Amino acid sequence: MGMGKTVPAIALVLAKREIRQAVAGADESILSPGSSSALPEINCTLVICPASALHQWQREIERFTREGSTKVLCYQGPKRAKSSLHFSEYDFVITTYNTIEADFRKVLPPKQRCRWCGKCFHERKMAIHLKYYCGPDAVRTEKQSKQEKKGKRSYSRLSKKSAKYNFNEMDVDEQEAVNKTTCKMRNWKERSVSGSGQADPDSFEADVRKSNLHAVKWERIVLDEAHSIKDRRSNTARAVLALESSYKWALSGTPLQNRVGELYSLVRFLQIIPYSYYFCKDCDCRSLDYSSECKNCTHKAVRHFCWWNKNVATPIQLHGNTGEGERAMIFLKHKILKSILLRRTKTGRASDLALPPRIVSLRRDTLDIKEEDYYQSLYNESQAQFNTYVKKGIVMHNYAHIFDLLTRLRQAVDHPYLVVYSRANSLRNESIADGDNGEQACGLCHDPVEDAVATSCGHIFCRTCLIDFSSTLGQPSCPTCSKLLTADFTSNSSTGVQKAKASVNGFRSSSILNRIQLDDFQTSTKIDALREEIRFMVERDGSAKGIVFSQFTSFLDLIMYSLQKSGITCVLLDGSMTIPARDNVIKRFHEDPDCRIFLISLKAGGVALNLTVASHVFLMDPWWNPAAERQAMDRIHRIGQYKPIRIVRFVIENTIEERILKLQEKKELVFEGTVGGSSDALSKLTEADLKFLFVT
Repeated sequence: MGMGKTVPAIALVLAKREIRQAVAGADESILSPGSSSALPEINCTLVICPASALHQWQREIERFTREGSTKVLCYQGPKRAKSSLHFSEYDFVITTYNTIEADFRKVLPPKQRCRWCGKCFHERKMAIHLKYYCGPDAVRTEKQSKQEKKGKRSYSRLSKKSAKYNFNEMDVDEQEAVNKTTCKMRNWKERSVSGSGQADPDSFEADVRKSNLHAVKWERIVLDEAHSIKDRRSNTARAVLALESSYKWALSGTPLQNRVGELYSLVRFLQIIPYSYYFCKDCDCRSLDYSSECKNCTHKAVRHFCWWNKNVATPIQLHGNTGEGERAMIFLKHKILKSILLRRTKTGRASDLALPPRIVSLRRDTLDIKEEDYYQSLYNESQAQFNTYVKKGIVMHNYAHIFDLLTRLRQAVDHPYLVVYSRANSLRNESIADGDNGEQACGLCHDPVEDAVATSCGHIFCRTCLIDFSSTLGQPSCPTCSKLLTADFTSNSSTGVQKAKASVNGFRSSSILNRIQLDDFQTSTKIDALREEIRFMVERDGSAKGIVFSQFTSFLDLIMYSLQKSGITCVLLDGSMTIPARDNVIKRFHEDPDCRIFLISLKAGGVALNLTVASHVFLMDPWWNPAAERQAMDRIHRIGQYKPIRIVRFVIENTIEERILKLQEKKELVFEGTVGGSSDALSKLTEADLKFLFVT
């Protein structure tokens, strides 16, 4: 992170362009590997990055190339091009993960609604659903019956719920909805048949190619912050994996964050033989994706296996750091990663980088009497609820609720206002004003949603919150209603957030400041500690600037209000802001010498930003994932920084934050065990970890 991944990528593109121009009259097949793809090939590089890095890539290209020598297209927003024909006119096409995911979802086949339970499934999954789970002809296998006895949803309960969805008993509107869905599915099939000669319900490839970004074969695809596709089941990962190119690069300072399995998404993207493929036990065929019917041979799906699962993931999951698991870890580090990973560390390249020293300090404070009383009462209440789950043996079945309890405790440590005046509490107390413009709170962090995602059950979450939550569980349930979690990443729920009008001193109408009495505003221990650190910063260096990171946007609002009252000029960046708005605040922070503090939501600005104009970082609250904190620190400790760096991490003693720090140490072992030098690993917060957090 901060070691110049962008510049070598730009240099590579320009060098390849120069070679191509030098042999303009020769057969260009010698320049790129052969492919049987029927897609038109273009000599253009596609860069996929987070939204906050979109224009930064554009600025870096303009900075390191001669003016007018390189053509760049930023492909994002509602006014983006409707055709892929003009991509060949550019050297770079830069887009975001959200954009490519949205384009991908638009061309997926529509789902069918089950006439018995009302749920929607793709055609292939509908057949499985009706065969084993739902309807009068459904018969469960012996294994499925055993799973049901272990706590899965019982068939009788499902049947009772399903009875009200019987097609014959539906009202006219419900029947019409089912008919419309069926009609859409039939129309999609007809388009697939007319376009490719046959309709394959297991493959979306033919129709996905109608997406502009999927309609061509790129010369090169560069993933910036490649860990964004760490969950290979997500539509973001599926959209990226469906792209075709001659060459592929994955750039990331944290390729692994929570568990070893996250590496597979990057390996699958790179399409490396044999690590990325499924193989047949009875013949030599291979395929990149699992399918119920292999297209390369006549053998059944059960005769095929995933190389990565067999040789890496499964041994580590079953045996940990002993026996087969230890051998798999060593094989992963010294054989697989050594051959595909170019890793540079600031320690290893210190003489080349000549970066200024970085001092990381942990500031420990204690709550005052009022804050301590409130925190302790909230902790006792949460602990009592957790102990109830322990006695009943249903801890992991209530993971979502426990996650919510932990979030409230973390917020109470930052400032009691975050719990007392949270939007969720206000909704329960019916104290929301009518002028909220329909803005909604995330069901996990209880802040106004950032980059909103709507689940199929109608609840709204921050995209990052939902991805982090779902990555800890194999098949998670909705944190609000406990239904099976499926999310619509193309929801327009964030529209209201982005267009919200400010009503208090420049803050949006959903801000926590609109729910508290500003005349009686009280700071907290952490805010007072931050103001003291900012004063020290200015005393040491009159021109110094600092960045404040927090996971909670409501806490950033409180900090901003408090700093402004103290006469400190600051700007704020969060996930609800549009790309132009983000660029404006970043530009102001860079160019305005009086703007001393940049308040940034860790979800929105913890990656991909270059903020070397600042020399101080203040991390207001520890995060479960230490990789996210490393990313935040390296927004300023990177190439182009000339001032000594000071990073302050704020922790309140005798609270849940101290236990989070100890869990972070265990999480670090995941990274060091594969990319680094240790041999232990951690997959997620286990039941033992949760008990540790609530221990007295």
